[in-house]
Amino acid sequence: MTIAIYAASVALGTLCIVLFLVAVRRLLGRQEEIVATMLRRYDDRLAEFAQTLNDGLNRPQPTMALPVEEATRAIPEHGVMRLLELAKERMSADAAVAVVSAPSKEPMLATVGLSQAEVAQVGRMGVPDYRGARALQVAFNGEAATPPGSTPIRSGLAVPLLDAEDGQGMLAVLTRAPDRRFSEMDITTLEDVVSGTRPALEASLELREADPVPELDPLTELYDRRAFHALLDRELGRARGRREPLALIMLDIDRLTTINARVGHLAADDILVQIAALLRDVAGRDDLPCRIGGGRFGALLPRGDTREAERLFERLQATLRERPFPEVGVVTISAGATELLPSDDAAALLGRADAALGLAKVSGRDTVVAAARREAH
Repeated sequence: MTIAIYAASVALGTLCIVLFLVAVRRLLGRQEEIVATMLRRYDDRLAEFAQTLNDGLNRPQPTMALPVEEATRAIPEHGVMRLLELAKERMSADAAVAVVSAPSKEPMLATVGLSQAEVAQVGRMGVPDYRGARALQVAFNGEAATPPGSTPIRSGLAVPLLDAEDGQGMLAVLTRAPDRRFSEMDITTLEDVVSGTRPALEASLELREADPVPELDPLTELYDRRAFHALLDRELGRARGRREPLALIMLDIDRLTTINARVGHLAADDILVQIAALLRDVAGRDDLPCRIGGGRFGALLPRGDTREAERLFERLQATLRERPFPEVGVVTISAGATELLPSDDAAALLGRADAALGLAKVSGRDTVVAAARREAH
């Protein structure tokens, strides 16, 4: 009798535990269903909110007139860069960009106030589809490397740059301020800058000639070899047209093969990345540092001469001496500097810089050799 009672108690207890577990499981399942429903509703509301924002950005707005005489007078023959400077100033912005895409041509990209990584980010964005809107506000994720001492680009305001029959174009002003909001007045101001200067822009050589969007080297985020040659051709043409100087410096890391053998390719790549960052830091605002390949770099100095190229090398050399690498100690670099001469084409200018670099290597490395310095007038 006692055993039967005990067995019945155990069975009853087991049944209670099973029923409790079933109830808990049903409760958890119900909570999961509630959470899933809430998440679906949240996603639906988020999608609806995003669509509302998109519709609002693309809705045409009434036009407000502002005088354009001042903008028209401010644009001389070199239209594109002057336009960017004017737009940046009139809008109290941190940077400006113009993108033009015409049929059967590579896109033209011109910027002021942006780092190389930011230029590439904007170039990949291309010309937006306005769908009849007067302007678009653009948000950025802030991931692109910024100029020294600057915060990331946060947002921008873009308006059409050209008439539809002339190709697609965009003029945008960009801000690094996290809380900047563009107003109706801002849109009108930017439209006036464009409308007052469009005739000069369409006649500008800079706008009519294709200017390829430069690509970045994936390891160092400097301009790559292809971009270097495109930029060399472009800057040489600009220097000729404007009768301005142009300097070129070629740099090469000393004993890179030995460094690779000593620390391995991954660690050597990290050294390359750090040296590229230092080169970017010591370069001037308008300078164009590039990675040619391996441990070789080049930098174009618009409106610069050989002395300025030598000073760039000296800044990089001093920084490298102050910052030895844990794996290999102080890394040195050799360089050849030159400047544009009246008879030069791109091949002659580059060949002279490479020859000067070769002399620096055979002269003991860790030095710069200057070639073909112009006589001062």
